[in-house]
Amino acid sequence: MQNAIEVNELTKSFEEITAVDHISFEVKRGEVFGFLGPNGAGKTTTVRMLTGLFQPSGGEASILNYDIKSDITQIKKRIGVVPEASNLYDELSGIDNLVFTAQLYGVHRKERITRAEELLKTFGLYERKDSLFKTYSRGMKRALTIAAALIHHPDILFLDEPTVGLDVVAARSLRNLIKNLRSQGITIFLTTHYLEEADLLCD
Repeated sequence: MQNAIEVNELTKSFEEITAVDHISFEVKRGEVFGFLGPNGAGKTTTVRMLTGLFQPSGGEASILNYDIKSDITQIKKRIGVVPEASNLYDELSGIDNLVFTAQLYGVHRKERITRAEELLKTFGLYERKDSLFKTYSRGMKRALTIAAALIHHPDILFLDEPTVGLDVVAARSLRNLIKNLRSQGITIFLTTHYLEEADLLCD
């Protein structure tokens, strides 16, 4: 099986602090890869390097055979990123957030609303599609943030601490969703500090 992600000696320093220290690993296509560590271990910093938000201080990495230093534009078209805190707009409705994100990713105009409605149904949010994002519960906000990251049919989904702050029911439904995405062949890179979550979800 081909690798979706290859990381070799990747390092990130901020002045005196080494946040990520020469890590190497590979992620196979179609797997759920658990990236574990306590808070402050460098998980988010690693995700930010792999997704083009931070420049590495050393080492190398490739995603779908594209180099993270020279081909980040190509990489961004093929990945979805769900940060720990939502990046959607409080003043927009659920469907408008998705359509706007689709526009940013260059999804064809005719496809935007169809794709947004399809995702709202998948995530159980269709009944609330016209409600403002700020009126959503924490679990619904998380679900819509993941839906937005999937709007352009990415090959790889980066999920940073997806169930932090969710109640038991919302966390369970989110885990079921992740299993469902995996069955569709999407590669998932999941950061977590919950061992049980990694056990339940990850290869």
